[in-house]
Amino acid sequence: MAKKILVAYGTFSGSTAETAEFIGKKLSEKGMQADVKPVNKIKSVEGYDGVIIGSAVVMGKIKSSVVKFVSVNKDRLSKVSVGYFLVCLTVQKDTPENRKAASVYLEPLSSVVKPVSEGLFPGKVDFKTLRFPMSLLTLMPAFKKGVPEGDYRDWAKIEKWAVETASKF
Repeated sequence: MAKKILVAYGTFSGSTAETAEFIGKKLSEKGMQADVKPVNKIKSVEGYDGVIIGSAVVMGKIKSSVVKFVSVNKDRLSKVSVGYFLVCLTVQKDTPENRKAASVYLEPLSSVVKPVSEGLFPGKVDFKTLRFPMSLLTLMPAFKKGVPEGDYRDWAKIEKWAVETASKF
């Protein structure tokens, strides 16, 4: 019987949603049943063999809806294997220092339910997709200079992490 995995996510401007969809697709290609949903659309985590939870990071914080999802579902999540992933520009340059800094962003989740795996991935910056109030930052020349537009995701690395994480479920 195929493992049933939930890929839950919180996104600010779509990059994390795209990453979650990609993870779900790759798990399905490996013979698993993957359901990909935003955390605010999930009614229950019952019936899953494992849960992968992802969040965008903006200004050093993950989505509050993701923190709430883990807290509300703590009892059930503590009975299955859980993997967390972040999409943030802190790891645009993959150095030990940047990975350490980014892993701190997961503490609001890992302090509630310990994961079997953590994935830290750079995201995509597209000024056209930023919503208010973040869109106001694009009016500042210093912001645009310090945060260059582009897609920094390494899809092969994300796939490798997803498959390795699911194998722990």
